[in-house]
Amino acid sequence: MTRLHHPPAPDLRVEIRGELPRADAEYARARALGLGTALGPGAHAVRIRLTRLRHRSLTRPVVAQAAVELDGVGPVRVQLAAATGAEAVDVALGTLAGRATRLREQGEIGLAAVYESAYRPQYAPRPLAERQLVRRKSVTPARCTPDEAARAMLALDHRFHLFVDALTGQDAVVHRGAVSGGLRVVRTHAGARAGGSGLLTTESPRPAPTSDLAEAARRLWLTGRPFVFHTDPGDARGRVLYRRYDGHYGLITAVARPC
Repeated sequence: MTRLHHPPAPDLRVEIRGELPRADAEYARARALGLGTALGPGAHAVRIRLTRLRHRSLTRPVVAQAAVELDGVGPVRVQLAAATGAEAVDVALGTLAGRATRLREQGEIGLAAVYESAYRPQYAPRPLAERQLVRRKSVTPARCTPDEAARAMLALDHRFHLFVDALTGQDAVVHRGAVSGGLRVVRTHAGARAGGSGLLTTESPRPAPTSDLAEAARRLWLTGRPFVFHTDPGDARGRVLYRRYDGHYGLITAVARPC
């Protein structure tokens, strides 16, 4: 008798948050299993999280975050939103599969990922008086080039990426352009371009402003931008105050690696 050997199913976890039917979780699990099989044995730790935001004004209240770990590539992640759980799952997993395949086969994510998706989650319209700093995170940024930081940001589907610029040794942020699209690099101190870039990256001629949290929050409110990169007046390290999709704020602070 000939036995058929099937590749083991990838490690899979599905999480549901908010008021969503159990059928959405079952649908997400079935689709995620199919994704892991399609990506092959080198795909591990498939994760999908569905969250339904409570604000009635949102036209796409269901946020799907999907991620997979690929051998030889690392983590790949997307976070998109839609009107229903099933639609959010389809959009997120379809986008994840395309990006993962391109990274695996071509080693890069493609310039299409530089621009904001029409399915980007919406910010909940929380009144200013109710907004709070609900999450603080200290990180030791990786030392890399702006191009490497940009590729990491795109692979993880973030709006920005905090890193230590290998060209200057400064804390820096690469982010998606707010108006013209493309990618932009800002450093804690004024810096000049050193060499070319393989991505559509421009560099800010101005350094990140030095400000305390109150001033950074004021700037975030006045500009309406998704984040503010600034320099801590105490230790001169870079910090990012950002808007969360629930309407509150989060803070990421660069720190030195422990000895």
